[in-house]
Amino acid sequence: MLVRSAVADTSISASVAGLFVGQERVVEDTVTAGERDANTVRLRLGRPPQHLTVSLVLGLVNDFPPDPERYYVGKTVRVVGMIRSFRGAPEVVVHDVADIRVVEAAPGANRPASGAVDKVGEAATQDRLNALGERVRSLEERVRQLERERPRPETP
Repeated sequence: MLVRSAVADTSISASVAGLFVGQERVVEDTVTAGERDANTVRLRLGRPPQHLTVSLVLGLVNDFPPDPERYYVGKTVRVVGMIRSFRGAPEVVVHDVADIRVVEAAPGANRPASGAVDKVGEAATQDRLNALGERVRSLEERVRQLERERPRPETP
């Protein structure tokens, strides 16, 4: 469970989860929809097109609340896990009920004070910029590595 690591001190929103494919992260956001397909419940966090799907595999974990596809909708959750790409969209598969929990909101939290929405938007924008900067640095390093490995044409 990722909560044991230092990464658990910071969470990301569903809107930037796609930037962290292949990494374990803590994602905190509101569940906007839920659906069941046999023994799998899919929860959608955030707003499309940048939402995150959280798949709960009910056959592996049986400690979820009854009807999790309805229970979690409208609630803010904190999900821990490896972000993967499934059909081009970010997804976290939950294998342990401890990897998803409802985050309790303070009283009146659904009515932000004046200016609070701007701060939340600024924080989300900054998270996205930081993630993009990290991705650009990674890609630049990969380009440098490929350039070093590229065979040089022989000159006559």
